[in-house]
Amino acid sequence: MVVVTAADTDAIQLWIIGAGPAGLALAAACVERGVRVGLLAPDPRASWHPNYAMWLDDAVSLGVEPYLGHRWIGARARFAAGSRDLDRGYGLLDDRRWQLELLAQVEGAGGSIVAGTLAAIEHDDNGVVLRCEGGERLRGQLVVDATGHGSRFVELEQGPRPAHQVAWGEQWVIEAGPGEPGLDLDRVNFMDWSSTGDAESDESLPPTFSYALPLARDRLFVEETVLAARLEHPPPSYFPALRERQRRRLELQGVRCVGEPVAVERCVIPMGAALPRGDQRTLAYGGAASMVHPATGYLLTNVLRRRARVADAIAAELERWVSPGGPSRRIWQAIWSPAEVRAWRLYGFGLEVICALDRPGVDRFFAAFFELPDHCWRGFVSGSAPTPELMVTMLRYFAGVPAPIRARLTAALFGREGLRLLRGLGGLQRS
Repeated sequence: MVVVTAADTDAIQLWIIGAGPAGLALAAACVERGVRVGLLAPDPRASWHPNYAMWLDDAVSLGVEPYLGHRWIGARARFAAGSRDLDRGYGLLDDRRWQLELLAQVEGAGGSIVAGTLAAIEHDDNGVVLRCEGGERLRGQLVVDATGHGSRFVELEQGPRPAHQVAWGEQWVIEAGPGEPGLDLDRVNFMDWSSTGDAESDESLPPTFSYALPLARDRLFVEETVLAARLEHPPPSYFPALRERQRRRLELQGVRCVGEPVAVERCVIPMGAALPRGDQRTLAYGGAASMVHPATGYLLTNVLRRRARVADAIAAELERWVSPGGPSRRIWQAIWSPAEVRAWRLYGFGLEVICALDRPGVDRFFAAFFELPDHCWRGFVSGSAPTPELMVTMLRYFAGVPAPIRARLTAALFGREGLRLLRGLGGLQRS
């Protein structure tokens, strides 16, 4: 790590806190526009832990298709009523290669990468000062928090506590007998809601599904996932039960695993977190700005879809900089446009319905969902559908869904969830 002195950081215009995908992607977009960027994180070059995957068409349109380590021609969903092939390609990022490329872009454009832990943010009449735990003081004009979920520097709206997605993932070497074809490398198992037997009744788990990526004929990444639930206990306490259910599922499916897992991934994602307030001078991006899709848990596509316009807004505000009074308010409108806020409220409404369903209900919910026309479920899952299209999708779904699900949706619409949705359609809250 290059040691950066205080003198090197005197000319920084924008500080980005955090070196995950959100922070680095935004930093790279900003330096492309001539913004003098400083990136602050405890270990800016540390490898990212989660596996980041996305639909192949999203990867192409968002410019990360060259960094895919694996790709599949389609996906599959499985329900009690049978399987459904989803004719949409899927890809898994080579996280490390993309991360190093982003770091090189930032450094190559003159950005400063600083190893340190933020202790406090102080706003004044000239901009912002970051106080680090080591005693360093770093000055800039604007600051963006990209440290992820639960940031203590970003003020959120008042709202219900978030639900959580919890997953236990393992990568295995798979044994195939003589003449057996091994794993199907053409499709990912996007959602498998099938039961793993009577033992589920003794496991204190919300409904779970299996998500499986065949990486080679003898290599499989598989994840047992609680899609979204209001949990009664701390999320990590569910890992052992998820691990046991996953291994039982593999055994029932006749998948023979060799030895111990090659890698283990533990995942906890807040779902439906309150949105940030739009009247604060500390900006946020990624998980810190509650960009996680409330009904699916996807984040990266939202980060990439907005980075160019947010970088444009930051560059424009810095170019015409007079004082720190108004720039942050205007940049918030690029981070969260009113249309996106309205769509997010609708996604959040869907989350509340999902959280209230039992296993058979969730199975019926998604079986009906994937019977929608492809463009409807694609836009919903990717979080790319504009509000009018999203509302048409939800109405089409409501019209065709089984009666028990329709009754639950109706009760939610005319209950607290519907009232909260109506109140929040105007955009980010401000004083």
